[in-house]
Amino acid sequence: MNNQLKTIQIIHLALCSSVLLFALVTIFLNREIMFFDADPKTTAPFNPIFPVMGLITLSASIFFYRNLIAKIDKTASDNVKINMYQSAFIISSALLEGGALFNIVGFFMTRNSFFLIFGAANFIFLVLKRPTKDKLISTLQLQHPDSGSL
Repeated sequence: MNNQLKTIQIIHLALCSSVLLFALVTIFLNREIMFFDADPKTTAPFNPIFPVMGLITLSASIFFYRNLIAKIDKTASDNVKINMYQSAFIISSALLEGGALFNIVGFFMTRNSFFLIFGAANFIFLVLKRPTKDKLISTLQLQHPDSGSL
């Protein structure tokens, strides 16, 4: 099971690093022509699309994660529980990554750093979602024999 936790952690690291690297590259490319404007009148039609999509993916991530975790059978074997957790984690993380990347693309298209706020919010939630042994034991309610091999 230790390998399963390491796999989930590697997936998390890949998702986080892709968002961070993409953000750094877009900021580097636009560093001299960036501006900040939150006024919907001057940033239309992009202003409502990117922030709302970032918030929707953030909410959907939390919603799907909770629903999928709730569907895990508490009497199932630890391998089945961890596989279900991995599926829930990947779906939730992919939604967060998608929202962050979508807002970074919004920044890249418009040069308006306002959209980076929503990309950063999704990225922060993604970073905080890092799977650990304690989170896995707590979430899946693993008993001592199961949790010892994590």
